[in-house]
Amino acid sequence: MATELRYQGEAIRADYIRAAIGLAFALLPLLLIPGIHWIFALILGALGLLFLVFGVRTWLRSRTRVVADEDGLTVVDHRRRHLPWQALEEVKLAYFSTRRDRSQGWMQLTLIGNGTKISLDSPLEHFHEIAEEAARHVRARHLPVSTSTVLNFESLGIHGLKPADPLAGRGGPSGQGEG
Repeated sequence: MATELRYQGEAIRADYIRAAIGLAFALLPLLLIPGIHWIFALILGALGLLFLVFGVRTWLRSRTRVVADEDGLTVVDHRRRHLPWQALEEVKLAYFSTRRDRSQGWMQLTLIGNGTKISLDSPLEHFHEIAEEAARHVRARHLPVSTSTVLNFESLGIHGLKPADPLAGRGGPSGQGEG
């Protein structure tokens, strides 16, 4: 049974507000201060462009649909991508902190396989269930994952993954293959 998922409205609204405030702080001085020095204008213009790109990215995320089923994931945003679970080759789970004490932030799950890369952020509905399904396939197929990915899965309460052997495929400590 396929489930269609979207990014949570609250997270999208918060990002729209951040983009609008950033644009206002960057562009209002350009409009209101006559004869602003060109260096400040350049810096504020670059910041304005950055917040504009963030706003466009937020708009794209608000239109993104993720369809999850027993066969895999399909993401429809400005393009359509499908990744069957059986084609999964690499899984990464990263945490991006917004505070020094790492108390707040978001996670990003990246799934790679079959020439397709899909990245999903934690504000996506049912993100945890998709992470669990990805972990199930990592365990079943013994896919290598980094230590940080294992720790991030554990922080979600998903256990049983083992970090990749750093020497695997390198032929031992010398870094030379067997021959």
